[in-house]
Amino acid sequence: AKAQKQLKSLLFIAEQYLGKTLTKTDMDAITYFYDHLGMSADLIEYLIESCVENGHKSIHYIQKVALSWADSGITTKEQAKQQSRSYNKNCYTVLNAFGIKNRGPAASEVSYIQKWTDTYGFTLDIIEEACSRTISATHQPSFEYADSILTKWHTSNIRNSEDIRKADAQFEAGKAAKSSKSGVIKQNANRFNNY
Repeated sequence: AKAQKQLKSLLFIAEQYLGKTLTKTDMDAITYFYDHLGMSADLIEYLIESCVENGHKSIHYIQKVALSWADSGITTKEQAKQQSRSYNKNCYTVLNAFGIKNRGPAASEVSYIQKWTDTYGFTLDIIEEACSRTISATHQPSFEYADSILTKWHTSNIRNSEDIRKADAQFEAGKAAKSSKSGVIKQNANRFNNY
């Protein structure tokens, strides 16, 4: 009965945040967070509040966040706050590295940043390095380009700035070897043409 009561007040609170009468889909989702994901009422309240504050009122979006929290083992409001602090730090560090100052990250950008930090496990200094290389190469912020660099580093098992330095040195050595080879071929070709 206590759970029923808690859920009822939760649905009422959600209605206030979302500014509309909840549909069956909305109610089912919130009930799911409570019953199946085992989230506390105040965590769900914080979930809805923070999504709405970031301009996301769709239950589809809220559910995605809920599932990602569940995946990360977040069960309390404090853990969620902690995660969102580090998440904000990551996002703003990357936007800054790209020279983007006047806005927050777009959803697609957030998923790139999460991939780099969570899936690939890169530290911010490595991600910043990839961003600065992106700017050097493309002269504009490109998450796709930075992603291609970081994906390459990830598959090459590059974890820190020391690894990057080694990889760069190898790359330069490889480039130098290639250009001296092509130099030899040119000379031979020229000699052949002289006859």
